[in-house]
Amino acid sequence: MQLPDHIKFTQSIKGHIKYNLSDSCGQRHTLASLSETIGLDVSKLMSEPLGYASLRGDTELRQQIIKFHLGLNHHSSLLDVDNVLTFSGAQEALSAAYRAILKPGDEVVVMTPCYPSLFHMAKQLGCKVKKLHVKPNQTLSYEQFERVISDKTKLVVLNSPHNPTGAIMDSALSDRLLSLIQQYQCYLICDDVAQASNFNHLALSHRFLDYDRAFVVSVMSKSFGLAGVRVGWLVSKNKVLLNKALAFKAYGSICTSKIDEIIATAVLSDWQKLVDINNQVILSNTEKFKQFCQRYQERIHWQAPSAGILSIAKINVDQPIESWCLSVANQYNLLLLPTSLFGLSEPYVRIGLGHVKVDQALDQLAYVFQAQK
Repeated sequence: MQLPDHIKFTQSIKGHIKYNLSDSCGQRHTLASLSETIGLDVSKLMSEPLGYASLRGDTELRQQIIKFHLGLNHHSSLLDVDNVLTFSGAQEALSAAYRAILKPGDEVVVMTPCYPSLFHMAKQLGCKVKKLHVKPNQTLSYEQFERVISDKTKLVVLNSPHNPTGAIMDSALSDRLLSLIQQYQCYLICDDVAQASNFNHLALSHRFLDYDRAFVVSVMSKSFGLAGVRVGWLVSKNKVLLNKALAFKAYGSICTSKIDEIIATAVLSDWQKLVDINNQVILSNTEKFKQFCQRYQERIHWQAPSAGILSIAKINVDQPIESWCLSVANQYNLLLLPTSLFGLSEPYVRIGLGHVKVDQALDQLAYVFQAQK
């Protein structure tokens, strides 16, 4: 096992990171702000016995997870708490899903660039990985998927809004892709961690959970901004698949934190309110970043995403983008992740616009550009 590339990169930084323009999460919240915004009962946290949580996840939490996905999507299948498993974050959930589905020699289709583990976990399991290349500022098309999915494909991994490019699959494309995947009887994993960050109210709903070979993955960290609440989950119509994933969890975290489960349950019971707040932050930051790019158009080129928290920007530098990002981190305490860490070798960086402190990070990037004239 090796550290994922983006984590290896951040671990190599010698300086102190004060500003982060590549953060993949929405605006962070505190217990106090959650109490004020959604009525989180903090006294319940104080009185909760700190024993083990349920292996499958708290029943009420899993009920709220089902309601959350039904609120976002247009499934016709009736799903219940037994169609959900909770995990300590989305990474553990994804690992469990891969291990439930794959064996050495299987063919996996992955959108690239991507969150590194989506590619490397399949390679570590001895699978052949076919890349569906998502180009900067590209609109995804059915034909792209049709060219790479075949009767040899065991698993297709989808991600929308896409990390790191910001590309999306709308409802019409999702329906066509599901029909294609069903035609070849592939398994499907849909990484939906930022689906709720739909600030332009686009048609992003899907019906993947009507398919009995599908997993949908989500988490508290991205659209909700609650990375410190270590709760992710898998949802599937296929309870046999979920039991296989449960066996992996039993050798990993075993269960999530009971405290985290209480917070996650409260958030998901009133999820739209928190997501609306975070989406307003993204919209505001999108306009600020657009103005910044206009001021420094000779140094940076960017196209605003139509959904999600992430996008990519091209930086005009006279050195490899990896070394430039590392020097900026060490000298100016500003984190910009080069997209080469995600599989895109051109001089792009990942941009995250979920935080209210983006103003400060942009001021620091302006200082970097001026210092490097």
